[in-house]
Amino acid sequence: MPASRKPGRNAGENFLNSKWPKVMLVSAATSLWLLYDITTATEAPRLMLAFLQYSLLACALVALVGAAVMHATDR
Repeated sequence: MPASRKPGRNAGENFLNSKWPKVMLVSAATSLWLLYDITTATEAPRLMLAFLQYSLLACALVALVGAAVMHATDR
C-alpha cells in the first residue's frame, strides 16, 4: 500500500484532502479573471498597472502548471 494513502480511504477522499486541487482551482480562477479583465478593458491602462496585471497572470499560470505537475506526480 502506498505511503500516501491511509487504510480505509478511497481515492476520492484522498483527492479532496490534497492541497494541489485547491491551488489549481484558485490559480485557474485568478488566471481567468485576469484574462477577462485584460481582454475587456475599454481603454489602455497605465504602464505600471499593465505590468502588474501581466506579472500576476504569469504567476497564476506558473502556479497552475506547478500544481498540476505536483498533483500528477502525487507528492
